[in-house]
Amino acid sequence: MDLLSSHMLEPHERDAIAERVAAAPDDPEYEWTQTYGDATVACASELRYALDDFAATSDKIDEVHEQIQEMFDDDFPDFPYEAVKSGWGDGVDADKYAAWLDAELAARGAENGGYGFVVFDTRADDNMSVFVVDRSDIDRIIELAGELDLRIQRRFA
Repeated sequence: MDLLSSHMLEPHERDAIAERVAAAPDDPEYEWTQTYGDATVACASELRYALDDFAATSDKIDEVHEQIQEMFDDDFPDFPYEAVKSGWGDGVDADKYAAWLDAELAARGAENGGYGFVVFDTRADDNMSVFVVDRSDIDRIIELAGELDLRIQRRFA
């Protein structure tokens, strides 16, 4: 949680989130996740909900981009439609966008190693939640996610 929230949570907030995430599989609000046959979906959904203030979440990549723009006070570029065309009409090549976004984030906060991003997929819906994180924390975030059976990766699925 600390790595995804850029260490912005107070200890009592982290504890409360951890309790809610652990209790999610038994929470009636997440009864719908039982159709997945995996308690991880309930836990992932609650974690995404709890950390929503730190993520850009949508089912559309350009809407995620707009939310990332809002995270920065300076002039973060508009969505690079021309640079990330898929070659199929007006489609977007997610891998091209990921490379573009990664380069853009790496240049910001460079004095501290720059930023990067990870994409959190709860497996519950079509939304992607993108967390802008310290570049040096990305490998650790992915490692911890793997240990918890959470889908967090460096690319858009």
